[in-house]
Amino acid sequence: MKTTEILFTQFKYINNNSQEFLKICLPYFLLLVLNFYIPENSLFDELCSLVMYVVVTLMIVNIHRYMILEDKNYYSFKERFKPTCSYFCYGIVLLVISFAPVGLFFASLLLTSAASNILPDSIIPIIIGVSFLIMIFCTFLVYPSFALMLPIAAIGEKVEVFKMWKLSKGFKLTIFLQFFIVCVVLLLILAPLYMWIGEGEGLLYNLFWNLFGSFLYLLAYILVISSLSKTYLLWKDERVSQLKSV
Repeated sequence: MKTTEILFTQFKYINNNSQEFLKICLPYFLLLVLNFYIPENSLFDELCSLVMYVVVTLMIVNIHRYMILEDKNYYSFKERFKPTCSYFCYGIVLLVISFAPVGLFFASLLLTSAASNILPDSIIPIIIGVSFLIMIFCTFLVYPSFALMLPIAAIGEKVEVFKMWKLSKGFKLTIFLQFFIVCVVLLLILAPLYMWIGEGEGLLYNLFWNLFGSFLYLLAYILVISSLSKTYLLWKDERVSQLKSV
């Protein structure tokens, strides 16, 4: 199944099941809009950020479980506590793994800075540029290789972290392209619209951008998550077929 086919299929699925996705995503959407009106660096801002992180984690778990298991117990504490905690933990693991190349990049910057008195000035920009390209390449290679463990954690199955690189073979490119295409499309919608409308002031202007921007961002987010769920289902079917053929 091609990446574009997965995205179009999931977009139709979201549209056809809009009531269910509204139930799942409404709390996060309201928090997104509310966040625009909270004073920055305030205690309430910190509290809202914490609540938002919990709510978005629950939303993602609900989307995965609805897509994969057709589970509609969205706000049952008893049924959601364990998978949400599991998803949170493996999400942290994925974050650490994905941003390890970023840490290596900054380490290379520190080493380059320390060796600046020894190295020729013409070499330093080359080292920084090469290190940056390696960081980008590794980051975009690592995330698709381990992303499937997120829906696995969300539905409560055993996650084999150290085997995910091998197990995700054949699905890494489509996971990367799903994320990339959605981000590009979102940018192509928002950038010209912002250039056309321009900067403005006033309650109606801010309300429009807050509501419209939050809606588009959330729609893109849902599309990426549900596409990953669909990819998991395709990956699962392929694994079952491979086991049967053995």
